[in-house]
Amino acid sequence: MMRFCFSVMLATLLFSSCNAPMAHSTNTSAGILARTGVSIPAPLAQLPTPLPPGLSLDQPISSDDAAAIAIWNNAQLRADLAAIGLAEADLKDASLLLRNPRLDTLFPVGAKPFDLLFNFPLEVFLQRPRRIAVSEAALNQLAQSLIQNGVNTARDARLAFTDLWQAEQRTQLAAESVELRDRIMKLTGARFSAGDISELETIAAKSDAASAIELHQRSIGDVQLARQRLSLSLGLVVGQSSYRLSPPSILLRSTEPLDVLLEKTMSARADLRAAEIAVTTATKRAGWERRRFLWLSAQLSSKGVGNSGVLSGPGLSFEAPIFNRNQGMIARAEAEVESASRQYLALKQRAAFEVADARGQLDQARLSFANIRDGVLPPLERSVRLAEDQYKNGDVAFLFVLEQNRAWLDARQRLIDAQAAILRAQAQLERSVGSK
Repeated sequence: MMRFCFSVMLATLLFSSCNAPMAHSTNTSAGILARTGVSIPAPLAQLPTPLPPGLSLDQPISSDDAAAIAIWNNAQLRADLAAIGLAEADLKDASLLLRNPRLDTLFPVGAKPFDLLFNFPLEVFLQRPRRIAVSEAALNQLAQSLIQNGVNTARDARLAFTDLWQAEQRTQLAAESVELRDRIMKLTGARFSAGDISELETIAAKSDAASAIELHQRSIGDVQLARQRLSLSLGLVVGQSSYRLSPPSILLRSTEPLDVLLEKTMSARADLRAAEIAVTTATKRAGWERRRFLWLSAQLSSKGVGNSGVLSGPGLSFEAPIFNRNQGMIARAEAEVESASRQYLALKQRAAFEVADARGQLDQARLSFANIRDGVLPPLERSVRLAEDQYKNGDVAFLFVLEQNRAWLDARQRLIDAQAAILRAQAQLERSVGSK
């Protein structure tokens, strides 16, 4: 009996020590680096410095710098990445023997004989491989989801950067517009005093100047709000972080064909990979649930029998699957397989739409930018110079010069909006495809 117990205990120790291989957060870090071009600090358990190595807020930051700082320092992303430790713990728990041997003993008191029952669960040997496979698949699914979170974080930082840059540029143009319309208002006032124009024209000029002042004040508030959103995305202290933006670069090269982008999307997007793994996980869980109705235990019974001493013998204990064969959990697992499969197909359709939509917006924004830059601004710039030359020669009134400058400012505003649209579409397209 002692040899049998010792053998069972030794086998238990050896078996429980064979843990499943642990996944590491470095795989997630490598996936984020491959898709965004920026890395996250390691180890995740330690709080990093606020900025990645080589970056400083004393120097203007670019859109790429904003993405790097966000992935390095974003609090929500780090909270999401910490969840991988929970999945690793579940995998470790699945690799262990979840049920310990049970020993029941009745001491010989009075006429009651000595009785000992050693019960060791055997179903864990059959269920353990499937349980580990399910936990590993769930861990891989979470890792891919976290990679997608990193891609989304980079995209959000680039969008917030674009919002702040656009707001600052619009504020500068709004200040020029206020100055220009103030000059127009003063000139119309002087012409009204001289009797050259009616009062109606002066009222229109005053209203236009007041509108310009209101737009300038609103743009200043937009800058403050955009800076707060960018600071939050970067993981910096809102309201206490001072930094400047460097002018973003506008890429006007042709975009790859849609079919090429879609092919890249199907292989690069981490959320699609996570959805595929979700189907695999649900399928493995369904197979595990179909075999969970079997409960089998090995027994060793020892009992005192009169003058014969203590007699021992092995045995088995199992539940007869007559009424309960785990039908409910099996049905649930099969429904999860169908749900995961449909979710995967829906995500593929949505991913294809996102890529096509982002590419279309990028092409449209680039076309608009090129038309304004090459077709709208040059004639307006020339008209401003000609108006100034004619004014110097006394051929036109100064009000005509101001009107030409106002049209030029409006076109410059449209050019800034087109630049911002290109930057946003680029960020969305990178996120939609799943790689730079």
